Amino acid sequence: MKSHRRRRLLALMAATSLPAFARADTPRFVLQNEPSLKHCVELLLAATKAAGFPAAFDDAPKASEARNLHETMAGRIHVNLLPASPARLEMVRQGKLRMIPIPLERGLLGWRACFTLQGLHDRLAQVRNLAGLRAFTIGQGTSWWDVEIYRKAGISTREVQAWRDGEFAEQMHAGVIDLFPMGLEESLNYFLPHFRAHYPELTLDPHLLLRYPWYRFVWVSAHPGADALYQALQHGFDLIGHDGRFESIWNQYRRLPPASSWQSRTVISLHNPYYAEDSVPERYRHLLLHPHIA
Repeated sequence: MKSHRRRRLLALMAATSLPAFARADTPRFVLQNEPSLKHCVELLLAATKAAGFPAAFDDAPKASEARNLHETMAGRIHVNLLPASPARLEMVRQGKLRMIPIPLERGLLGWRACFTLQGLHDRLAQVRNLAGLRAFTIGQGTSWWDVEIYRKAGISTREVQAWRDGEFAEQMHAGVIDLFPMGLEESLNYFLPHFRAHYPELTLDPHLLLRYPWYRFVWVSAHPGADALYQALQHGFDLIGHDGRFESIWNQYRRLPPASSWQSRTVISLHNPYYAEDSVPERYRHLLLHPHIA
């Protein structure tokens, strides 16, 4: 009997000592996620905790942008962590989607470096302007809105279905694409070693940076089932964005690349016809990082 009571007491103590997010009654939500976005998930958890709204997140199956939007509108996906796009911004205007415009990548997503094959990256050394860049074919993931930015700039651009493990290298070998731009920070901190584990012939060009406004925001379903979560995230991100917790958490998982990664590069600025720098509201602009280009 004593042993039975002791086991019950220990179980009770363990349950009450569990953090709120681990308890059985914690509300669970479905999140569009990628392996490279651990810092974003930690920021989400910090925001809900700061707001006093413990939540747990389960990853949604990988899907296209169109499918993500459909599932979000239906309330089957509650949170998305994607760059702003014309379709999403229009849905926000129509009340079909909710946006928290906090820059999860701190503005660095719009500084794009180009993946290419080893031995070929020196071809970009002589590119000095947009006219020179137009001699190359760019690849991007299917449904990425970057595609429209490049095409409107007159750059030949192809959409690639498989990219998450560097599969676009096969398109490069076949001569279908030459370059695959991604954020310089995310590439150095995650994608370069990840891609090279699968395709060691891939490298990051050291000569060019493509620059345009491009921000990863938090998107919340307009379905009533996400009402409380949206309110908590709004309040929580305002709190952690103001008191330094956002920067502290971000710095644990990501970092501004060293000055040597930015210097001696040709910067080609492209026009984003869909939104500008002011899409980040004043209360969050102090979170933006501004690399020094020399």
